[in-house]
Amino acid sequence: MKIFKHSIIARLGASMFAISLMALISMIGSVIVAESTQGDAAGINLAGSLRMLSFRIVSEAQQYQARPYPELREEVQSTIEEFGTRINSPIMAEVIPETRDHQLYSQYRSIVDDWEQRLAPSLHKALMEGSSVDNRFVDDIEAFVPRIDKMVQLLERSTESKIKLLSLVQGISLFMTILIIFIAMLDIRNNVVVPLQQLVEMARQVSRGKLTSRTTYKSQDELGVLGRSFNDMAEELSKMYSHLENRVNQKTAQLRQSNESLQLLYETSRQFTRKDDICRRMIPVLQQLETITPVGPIQVTLTEPDKKQHYRQVSTQSLERPLDCSDKSCDRCIVPQVIETPQQTLSLPIQTNETYFGEFNAQFNPAARPNQDQIKLIETVVENLSVALSLELKAQQKEKMSLIEERAVIARELHDSLAQSLSYLKMQVTRLQILREKDKPEEQINDVINELREGLNNAYRQLRELLTTFRLKLDKPGLEPALEATIDEFSERLGFQINFNYDIRHQTLSPNEEIHVLQLVREALANVVKHAKATDVSVLLTQKQDTIEVLIEDNGVGLPDNHEIKNHYGVIIMRDRVATLNGDLNLINLPDGGLQVQAIFNPKQENRI
Repeated sequence: MKIFKHSIIARLGASMFAISLMALISMIGSVIVAESTQGDAAGINLAGSLRMLSFRIVSEAQQYQARPYPELREEVQSTIEEFGTRINSPIMAEVIPETRDHQLYSQYRSIVDDWEQRLAPSLHKALMEGSSVDNRFVDDIEAFVPRIDKMVQLLERSTESKIKLLSLVQGISLFMTILIIFIAMLDIRNNVVVPLQQLVEMARQVSRGKLTSRTTYKSQDELGVLGRSFNDMAEELSKMYSHLENRVNQKTAQLRQSNESLQLLYETSRQFTRKDDICRRMIPVLQQLETITPVGPIQVTLTEPDKKQHYRQVSTQSLERPLDCSDKSCDRCIVPQVIETPQQTLSLPIQTNETYFGEFNAQFNPAARPNQDQIKLIETVVENLSVALSLELKAQQKEKMSLIEERAVIARELHDSLAQSLSYLKMQVTRLQILREKDKPEEQINDVINELREGLNNAYRQLRELLTTFRLKLDKPGLEPALEATIDEFSERLGFQINFNYDIRHQTLSPNEEIHVLQLVREALANVVKHAKATDVSVLLTQKQDTIEVLIEDNGVGLPDNHEIKNHYGVIIMRDRVATLNGDLNLINLPDGGLQVQAIFNPKQENRI
């Protein structure tokens, strides 16, 4: 049946049902046979007793014939009645089949009929009439006994047949049970044990990562469905692992490409920021770009930003040395042969927002076009090249502007100090000429000459200070290194170390403001060297929000009450410098002795970062 073919549980249930049915049949057969044989022993015993009664009737009849006493006659009659009672006993009725064509039934009925119709009436008649029992009667009784024996044998055979039937039923039941068990065990082995072993082995193989393992059991039952499910699951896992492996390989390739791209971008930044020939910087980057992208050869044409004229052409594959190559020992771009293949060109402009620097041309095979990521990488390299060229251009422009600004600062310093002093001297010379022409007293002429001498000395001192300032050899740019050099210079002149503290943000001051602050500090320290007689000097530069404060303190003699007149020329120079910075200058005598020079100003906003 279809259900048994498609279900192990149905087959096992049918086997259990068949085994139970065989056991039930065996038990029912045993009960039936036991019920059918119940009373057979009593019937056999009773039938056997009929033989004894037959011999007893013959014996008592012969005794009564020899001695016809009434007592003996009663005994014979009693025995005859007992024989009739036993032969018609219910026990005999139970063991005798009711089927009329049964041999035992026929034998029993013939014995009963013969006894009741012939022998018993003959005996009663003989006893009642007092006649003797002849030999013919004895012979009838003796012939009657074998018939009883045959009935007993038939009873025994009937019982034996029932027992044999019971044995046969039990034997058949046992055989069928064993057969069913064998078939069930064979079915369990072939359809349960073997498939389960295959499934377990497959599960072990799958757990070890061998997803190619499959179960060979193919059936429509539960384990067949489970096996197909396992195979489908393993197939799906294999596909999933294969898909994941492909994705991992793709991600690995992408990571490798990203790593190569990052290395290329790092190399791009490193090469493009070096101070070297543009060809020596670009060729390694472009050749590395060819190794990680399907482009090549690459050609870069550089153009003058302002003149729009080509001035340099760099190629990764050249048959001969370029005419504008300045390094004859370099042959990185020279190849023995250029392979001619169908090519398309990827052209990108090398430019920033405001400046055009040239053209980037990369050839590639149409069958192996660069993907979007590779195109973005190429665009990034071109952008880095554009930024590097833009920074170089701005650096050149800044260098030019710095040179112009430096010249302007020198001119301004010469104008603010030496030019004014020379103008003052020129005025004094004119005054001296007027006095001589008017024959003024010698004292007035000498006063003018003294003023000329003092002005000339001041002009010489200012020139020397300017030369010292502009000749400072600085290892680092900015105001702080210049002040440190100045502190070292005046510390050596004073004979002790000047205290110095610089607390100003980076690039807060413009170059012009830095020159004024430096000259202010030098002027104040020069006054300390000349007049203060100090043993401790401090120079402090601090910034409070938008205000710069410059303090020069000493513990010297300080200024006299008429300090605005005494040494007025140096004070005027310092005031003029602070006024140029749009600040205030304060000269304060300290309570414990000494002088504090304080300059406060606000730097220009465009200098801040």
